[in-house]
Formats: sequence, C-alpha cells, structure tokens
Amino acid sequence: MSMKKYGCAVILCAALFLHTSVVFGDVLDFAGVEASAKENDQIPGYYEIGDGKGGTVQVLDYEDVLYVTTREAVIRMVPSETGRELHTVLLGTKLTQASVCSNGWSKVVYQEEGEQTVIGYVETGSLSDRSLMTKMEDTVTVEEDTDILDYPSMKDGETVGEALEFDELPRTATVNGVWSRILYEDDGGREQIGYVPTSALKDQDEEITVVARTDSGDDEEQEGTLSASDGEGVFAAAVDGVKEVSDEESTVAEIGVKIGSPVSVSSDASLIPLGVFRITHYCPCSLCCGPWADGITSTGITAVTNHTIAVDPAQIPYGTKVVINGQVYVAEDCGGAIKKDCIDIYVASHAEGQAKGVYYTDVYAIQ
Repeated sequence: MSMKKYGCAVILCAALFLHTSVVFGDVLDFAGVEASAKENDQIPGYYEIGDGKGGTVQVLDYEDVLYVTTREAVIRMVPSETGRELHTVLLGTKLTQASVCSNGWSKVVYQEEGEQTVIGYVETGSLSDRSLMTKMEDTVTVEEDTDILDYPSMKDGETVGEALEFDELPRTATVNGVWSRILYEDDGGREQIGYVPTSALKDQDEEITVVARTDSGDDEEQEGTLSASDGEGVFAAAVDGVKEVSDEESTVAEIGVKIGSPVSVSSDASLIPLGVFRITHYCPCSLCCGPWADGITSTGITAVTNHTIAVDPAQIPYGTKVVINGQVYVAEDCGGAIKKDCIDIYVASHAEGQAKGVYYTDVYAIQ
C-alpha cells in the first residue's frame, strides 16, 4: 500500500503534446459581434491593426469574461502566431476580452494577483464563456488504478502517468465535477499538473455539479446537479464508475446527438488494407470529449453516430471512407489520444461506448 504524498504516479510520457483541437463554448467571433451589433441597431466601430506579417486585420471592441479551454494559450504581442510571446496561461485561466479580430484572434487582459498585467492577443478558438473549473485545496485518495492525463478528456488527453490504488494526491481543482486536477511527481521528481476522473477517487460526493447547454446564456440558470445515475445518462460513468450495461441500455441516445444509419460496404467496392487497428469508442460527454465539448469535430462538422470516426490524420487523411467490420465510416475527427493504428468510433452515449468496449480488427479504406 502506497501512502506517500504524491503516491506512485509513474511517469509514462515526459513531454506534453500541445494538441489544441478542443471544442469551445459560446464565444462570439468577429462575425458574431458584428451581427449582434446590427441586430441591436448599433453601428460597429471598426479599426485596423497590423498582424505582424505585413498585413492588417479589422477589429471590433467587445468586452466579455472568458476562460482558457486548451492545455495552455500563448498571449502574443500581435494577433498572429508570429507575434512575440508575452505570457503563457494554463487551462481554466480567467481572461478579460477587450476586442475581437477578423482573423480569429481576441485582444485580452490577463491579471493574476501579485503578477503584472499582460495585454495581448490569443486565438479565440482556445476560449470559452464557461469556466467549469472549481478551485480546490485537498488531498484525495485513489480508489482504483487510473491514468493521469495532460488534459481532462479521454479523447484529447494524453497519458502522462499512472495513479495507483491508495495513492494520495493533492487536488487543486475540479473540472465540471467530472475531472479532478491533481499534482504528481514525474520520474525526475518534478511536480506536474495532471487530470484524473473524479469517479476514480475515494469518498467523493454523490452529486456532481454540471453546466447544461441552454439558450439563456445565464450561468446561474444553467447550473444544476446530477445525482447518482441509472447508467443511461451521458455522465453515468463519471458518477458511478464504469458499469455493465445491457444491449437495451447501450442503444439509449442522448438528447441532441445526431443519429446516422449504418452503411454496409458495397460488395464491389475496391478496398485498400490498412492493417490491424485498435478500435475504441467515444461519445459527446465531458468524460470522453472534455467539459467544453459541443459535438463539433476537429474538421468543423457535427459528429454523427454510425458515420464519424476519430483518427490520426497523419495516417488516415480526413474524408477517407473507412471500413470496419463491414460498415463504412468517415474520418472526420481526431484527438490527442488517437495515435497510429487506433480509431475511435463516435457513439450516442457513454453506456453504449462501454458496452462495445475495445477490440482489434482489420481496417480497410475505400479506394
């Protein structure tokens, strides 16, 4: 039994992969701010600034309070990846938005207690109007062996360590209640930040606070709680841990999930063998896709069951029609955890994904 603080968090991968294909919340981009102003009979005040590459971008003043949804976001001098780095902020950091740019960047103000104010630009796609992170200062005990991820999402988070049963770890925050941000030591004895499912920890509350997606835009009205579930809800695994489900339960679809009809491969199709792949499953819940997910894939389209798969695009290009066990899917998504020889199939609920499990099979591409 390991009772040492930080436990036996064994590092598996020292480097953090800064994957940024994370779906974000209801943040207005340049076109959205422009449309909102016109709907309210306001005249937008346009001005231009340099983009650091010899060109200019249009800017509109627009104030909002936003939060970082990627592993980290770089605040730059100008709205461009070529801009000088001013500061790096981590997942969950609160920023004040001052304006939006026509090239997908936002001007922000960052002020942390005891630190100098930083004013610069970050990519709007890395921000959300929902925090979902609650600061904590406690020590938690691991109830079952679990991977430590570098981002709170099974699809996008990469495994950076392992927490073993009975390990005690400092917890600094919860993310949507479903994930816990913890501190662990890497193989060099350095303190690192990681994420584990809250359901893998002992003595957690029976209720998990979540933020539901509504049209009100009012965070106070959106807050709610999920009690211990019956296994059918999208947060079932997060509340109760992994449970065995019947075939009937596995077909329960969550509200808002786009359901597609299975398509069998044609008998005269020309197939290209891709090899044996590890097949996993994911759904649009906070446990699988992260707390800011809204069903939009990394290619910008809405995921559809019996159709969408997440792949390593370096191995299987987006748009490729892939045959798995005689059924045709389309490569439309990716994730930090989806590496070579692995495919993640999109399903309607967490229960269905758990029921279908993990397996290995031959995979083909349609020529």
